[in-house]
Amino acid sequence: MTRTTRTTRTTRGTRDRRLLGAGSVLAAAVALAVTAAPAQADPVLRGTVRISTGVNGAAPDDQSWSQGVSADGRYALFTSWAKNLVPQPTVGGRDAYLRDLRTGRTERVNLSDSGEALNGWTDQAAINADGRYVAFESNADNVVPGMQVKGRTEVYLRDRRTGRTELVSGGLTATDTDQFHASYAPQISADGRYVVYVSSRTDLDPTVVDPAPGAGAGAGAAPGAAPSLARPYTWKINVYLTDRRTHTTRLISRDTAGKPGESTSFRPTISANGRTIGFGSLSELLPTGPTPAPAAPTAPSARAAAPELALARPTSAVYYTWNAASGKLTPASYDVDGKVADADFDATVSPDGRYAVYSLPEPGGSTGGHRYHTVLHVRDLRTGAVRKVSGGLPGTTSVGSSGHGSITADNRWLYFDSAADNLVPGPQHPGWDVYRQDLRTGRTERVTTAPDGSAGNGSSNAPFVSAAGNTLVFESTSGNLVAGTDAPAAEGSQAFARPTGSRSDDGDDQGEDQDD
Repeated sequence: MTRTTRTTRTTRGTRDRRLLGAGSVLAAAVALAVTAAPAQADPVLRGTVRISTGVNGAAPDDQSWSQGVSADGRYALFTSWAKNLVPQPTVGGRDAYLRDLRTGRTERVNLSDSGEALNGWTDQAAINADGRYVAFESNADNVVPGMQVKGRTEVYLRDRRTGRTELVSGGLTATDTDQFHASYAPQISADGRYVVYVSSRTDLDPTVVDPAPGAGAGAGAAPGAAPSLARPYTWKINVYLTDRRTHTTRLISRDTAGKPGESTSFRPTISANGRTIGFGSLSELLPTGPTPAPAAPTAPSARAAAPELALARPTSAVYYTWNAASGKLTPASYDVDGKVADADFDATVSPDGRYAVYSLPEPGGSTGGHRYHTVLHVRDLRTGAVRKVSGGLPGTTSVGSSGHGSITADNRWLYFDSAADNLVPGPQHPGWDVYRQDLRTGRTERVTTAPDGSAGNGSSNAPFVSAAGNTLVFESTSGNLVAGTDAPAAEGSQAFARPTGSRSDDGDDQGEDQDD
């Protein structure tokens, strides 16, 4: 949803809404490849550092956004409009970059298979556990040789060790030649084998047969059929999973008859082992009416809709999880009363696939034209237990929204961003901050602070915590987060990293999988 209280969040919300319609809002160009070995030691961070830094420490000449971090916290991933982050020339637009937090080296990672700059844009990217692989989207037509459709956004994967880039979303012999179809929003499993993404292409899963061909765009439409522009929020955009080892792709967002979703699915996330996928969807993938929550004491009586959802563009939808072992799709976004609810677009699953993290609307506040705010929830997909984690200090209320949860591999530390003013005691400021909650004790603390512990003077958001729990990557407009700097808040965001002061356990609890 659009969150006008901060510049950066508004940008992300606007982008997410555009993903519902015509595909992602892209931007970027690229340069030379750099091979790199996987990390073998923890990064050395002694405080918050800006990772979107120009060559020789120069100030970046445009804004940047956080995208992810490797499991051990060594490599930070971000995208940027800046043109002075690496020595190689930028073609223009938005590129994806990787920062080695141990060496301080920055490299551009959305590159062609020959290591050249791209002639298109990249908006979203993802990194695997050891930093070897980066998945990204691009509308460039020079990423790999032999592209059938010029100017169409597709998903690619860059192997930083070999310097090769491959097309993930389909093959070079694609039968769907409509340039308006698109694949985007990639996420990647820990070993780089599985890549999940959304697409309106019609030819990715050969096992899918839609009995109503030609009825608009997306899976089931006749190859080459142009998307309908009359109602962009009814586009058929579905979730797909590509296995790079077997070179197969399967449709995930199926209804009970096995058909593709009739509307839009978005922002898929994937567990470390690739066995659990979460995504939001406006499609009716399961029968309407009461849907029992697994292991819940009583079945819900109705689906809880977001207040006044019909008054503006969709900003929330049911969040589903899919289990590879069972092939089962189930709703995951339940409220504390056991009802299926519409979650905000930034929901995710934990690295082990056991927990869903999502934000639900509550009355009060004003966000994007809606008179409600969002509160973060965590649901145990094994037991069905739901708890509210950003409700605020006892005896307090707030109308500030919380979202964009990121959880460590041991399921102890949850990082999220919030505009709420009642999460921690003491002075507050009107901007967004990144917080963390200890899910064992319930203690919440602000983590995006100045070196003296005071709040940032801008807005910080979009946190990504490493699976090991030692490194946080986020974006911020604040100018006082780094030691030795005290600049005013900026118009646009920059990407930052900081040590968390905690590590997740390295024990067996990292590998708990949902096998229902």
